[in-house]
Order: sequence, then structure tokens, then C-alpha cells
Amino acid sequence: MARFFFDSGDRDLVLQDEIGVECAGIEEVRRVGFEGLVDLSRDELKSIDGQQLFVEVRDENGKKVLRLSLSLDIKMMR
Repeated sequence: MARFFFDSGDRDLVLQDEIGVECAGIEEVRRVGFEGLVDLSRDELKSIDGQQLFVEVRDENGKKVLRLSLSLDIKMMR
């Protein structure tokens, strides 16, 4: 199994994963990244229009292999 690193953040801050997670393949990487983005949104998503959160995945060589993102768009309907 290969080790992947799941960096996360928003527009202003990027937290680099220094430990990583061993995954069997890209589908597991996708699942772990998605779960991380869900957790990040629970902890960090504020009611700020235009906020963007992401999880970016690197392989053992530092190559980016996947990016998951979520943005908040608030529109008043009058």
C-alpha cells in the first residue's frame, strides 16, 4: 500500500499533512479525502458567502493526485 498525504485548508490557510495515510488505491484515497472534507466542513464552514474549503492529496513523491473542494454561496431570494 502507498502512503498519501491529505493537505486541507481554505483560501487563507493551508495545513500540510505530515503523517499521511496508507491507502490501497485511488478509490480509497477518494473516500478518505471525501470523509476529510466532510469533517473539515463541520469544523470550519462558517456562514461566510464565498468561503471555500479543500482537501488536496499528494502521493509519496509529492505529486498532487486529487483535489476535493466545497464552496459556500449564499443568495438572498426576495
